[in-house]
Amino acid sequence: METHPSHSRSDHASNAPHFSVIAFGILRRPQQLLLLWNWKNALLSLILRGPIFFFASVRQGPLSALAALFTESVFCVLSAGFYGAVVQTFKDAQPQWVTAIFLTVVMPVIFQVLEYLLHWFRGTPHLRVAAIVSLVVSAISALFNWYAMRRGTLLVGREGSGFGGDLRRLPRLFFGFLAAAFAGTVREPGDPSRAKQI
Repeated sequence: METHPSHSRSDHASNAPHFSVIAFGILRRPQQLLLLWNWKNALLSLILRGPIFFFASVRQGPLSALAALFTESVFCVLSAGFYGAVVQTFKDAQPQWVTAIFLTVVMPVIFQVLEYLLHWFRGTPHLRVAAIVSLVVSAISALFNWYAMRRGTLLVGREGSGFGGDLRRLPRLFFGFLAAAFAGTVREPGDPSRAKQI
């Protein structure tokens, strides 16, 4: 009997966990996020975001720039690792549009508010510009993390693999991510014949 692609897509979606089920599971056992604290995500986030606040503050002198870099480093280690755990937990959740809004809009906005308040308290100069750039980077990196984790990369715990292998896969994933973003689709992992609208 012939199997239509639409049937395969619906079967895949029906087997995937629902967003609300995962969310309630986290509320019941929030400690699971601590066990999935994503050091890979924390390290990459530090590399991407640390220089933003460093160069935004460098005109005020090297001490101000280093203070901003230190503040961002502490924030990245804590928040990005936690955020990576959230992305890994929700990476297969359905419906995808709800997951996309939560991971790429709601969570980044929450973390950016916390980041802004932390730097404001520390007196980081040119904070508004740095915060806007950081928000854009956060939104894009959040979408890429979701894309990569759905393809078995940047995961920790039992699902994870070596960081070196992840780094070798990142360039190919990055170009695939750009192609998917340009086309407006996210392809199902392991099946290039199927695509879903974001």
